Amino acid sequence: MANEMAQAEALWGQILDELKEVLSEVTVLRYFGGTAGVSLADGVLTVSVPEDKDEGQLAPFETFVGNALVKVGAPVGTRVAYRRAAPVARAKEAPAARPGGVGEGRAPVGGGLLPHLTFANFVEGPGNQFPLVMARYVAQHPGDEASRTNPLFMHGPTGVGKTHLLHAIGNMARELNPGLRVLYTTSEQLMNEYMHQWSVGGQSDNAKEAFREKYRTPDILLVDDIQYMAGKTGLQTEFFNIFNALKDAHRQIVMTSDRAPTEIPDLVDRLVSRFQSGITADVDIPAYETRMNILLLKLRAHPDVTLGQDILEFIARRVSSSVRALEGALSTTVNYARLFPGNPGAVTVEVLEKSVLRGYIQNEETFVRLTCADIQKAVCDYFGVTLEELLGKSREKKIATPRQIGVFLCRKLTPSSTTEIGRAFNRNHATILYSSSTVQDLYKKGDHETATALKTLAERLGRTTGDLN
Repeated sequence: MANEMAQAEALWGQILDELKEVLSEVTVLRYFGGTAGVSLADGVLTVSVPEDKDEGQLAPFETFVGNALVKVGAPVGTRVAYRRAAPVARAKEAPAARPGGVGEGRAPVGGGLLPHLTFANFVEGPGNQFPLVMARYVAQHPGDEASRTNPLFMHGPTGVGKTHLLHAIGNMARELNPGLRVLYTTSEQLMNEYMHQWSVGGQSDNAKEAFREKYRTPDILLVDDIQYMAGKTGLQTEFFNIFNALKDAHRQIVMTSDRAPTEIPDLVDRLVSRFQSGITADVDIPAYETRMNILLLKLRAHPDVTLGQDILEFIARRVSSSVRALEGALSTTVNYARLFPGNPGAVTVEVLEKSVLRGYIQNEETFVRLTCADIQKAVCDYFGVTLEELLGKSREKKIATPRQIGVFLCRKLTPSSTTEIGRAFNRNHATILYSSSTVQDLYKKGDHETATALKTLAERLGRTTGDLN
């Protein structure tokens, strides 16, 4: 028995280490903290869950745990079963009624959804695996309180697929349950409607009631570009009430932003805390392999055009700032190729570089002129450390601080994905996120040493502190 428990503890420890490689350390501690392997028998690894946690909240991570089992070499077919460490008998309660829920005379709504944006044509890669799994889960289990996936807050640079995921959530949810009321909107549209209710023509109680009815009753509310609420005090107050009404009724809220909740300027603390109360997922710039897969998938929509492997590789390597730019470059190339039907040799790398895609490439060159190596050199010069020390294993403050600042600057000033920055610093994905978040918090709080270092380094790199927001 003792040996069995030791094996279970060791295996679960390995799995947690693997999870930290693909999820942020904060996420693993929040959801798996206090869990322990207690037995391993008949292909089942039993894991105890602390009394303050619920087994249901671990359900969204099933795919990650399954992948980790394979990576650590567990026997084929091994599965994980969770159980409460100290179960407490509770009287069964009837599920809370959802006011005005589906089946109570409300017409289903699919407002604003684009039907062509689905999970089927979303290309998965290292930079979006976590948000993709979370998005699928909330589409299948909207408003699930046990899993604590409400709200789902996805953030990342422009053009990396956040809007695609929003629509995919809505489309899958409606496919699984056609009666669901799903509403997609942007914070700009929300602002315009909010202003209208206070305009000369919209001051009536009917206009205000219609606004509140629209946004407080969907089963799933999808809000794009939530960062544009920054500084809009009235709208923030209204959305705070919308958020609470939906959450209290166990309805799903999904938001996207170009930055994490704590990094949105002039956003009231009570909204920041609510945005962080569920799952926060980082959607990263796609790596080269992902960009190639995107091009291959999108090219299928143009069966009349044949592009060589060298052409696709050229586009994937030279257009890396966003999925949107990548798709635009492919579309331009496809249209050019159609000018020469039956002559695929007319489309060459040289023609694309010097003419057809020149505008895209110039934009990319402006965007990518800073590399991780540039930033590492500047950080080493500023702090007086060597590159070997910066990339080494030392956790001394005099080394760890420059390393964290270097990671933060790479995330802000280069198009490199988190995975690529991790390779550059010999660190895993979770450590990169933690380092960047640590510096961001210090900078936001006005830490003098951090602010001085960032300002000086930004200037040396030809940037300003405005580029760090």
